[in-house]
Amino acid sequence: MPFLLLLVMLLVIFPYLIVPVMVFFGIGILFLLPYVLIFNSFYNVFTIPWQIMKIAADKRIRKNHSLEHATVNILEQRYGRPLRIGGLAYSNGFSISGPDLPSPYEVLDAAREGHYRMARGETYLAVHPRCGTSMAAASFLFSLVFILVLIFFHHISLLNIILAFLAANLLAKPFGKILQKFFTTYPDVRDMDVLDIYGKPTAFGFPFEIMVNPNRTYFIRTTAGGRGSWFFLS
Repeated sequence: MPFLLLLVMLLVIFPYLIVPVMVFFGIGILFLLPYVLIFNSFYNVFTIPWQIMKIAADKRIRKNHSLEHATVNILEQRYGRPLRIGGLAYSNGFSISGPDLPSPYEVLDAAREGHYRMARGETYLAVHPRCGTSMAAASFLFSLVFILVLIFFHHISLLNIILAFLAANLLAKPFGKILQKFFTTYPDVRDMDVLDIYGKPTAFGFPFEIMVNPNRTYFIRTTAGGRGSWFFLS
């Protein structure tokens, strides 16, 4: 902190030092970037499969993940366009939030319709193209391809990074759907019920929070009991 304060003071007193300082930090970032990519790639290759398997082992979270996707899919069908909505699956329900979120009554109605339709065979509603599983799949594929390129070519280049990025993005969507279908969702929700919806309490008790964070958040409670963790954006 004292170093940064001193640096800011020097830049204020001697503004012509901004260019060499920016060049210095730019070179430092470029030098460290390959090492950051290597560390991040190995980290993703080990942690992302573990996270996926952890979700796959808990059917309550997978069922609520399916209901979360079905709710968003129903809302987007009604509005005829993609909505800026994110969701989190929980062991006894799910939450959704975002600037395009409609009223709680409409969200609850969409959740119940999604449950009704999935229970009667429309299992495709359990999969959503913007699920966090697909983003995790893209990160995993990029990391895996990057490591393979590093092993076979023994060096890092901009071309190798671009090829790994393109390959990951090309395969992420179908791979993400496969992961959703078989690992992070479970569309058989016939033994569940959508019970109620709750609004997120105002943070810190400030009445003007809506001006700082306009995103509303609702929690939809289901019959899946127990306490667990929240996983993955949709």
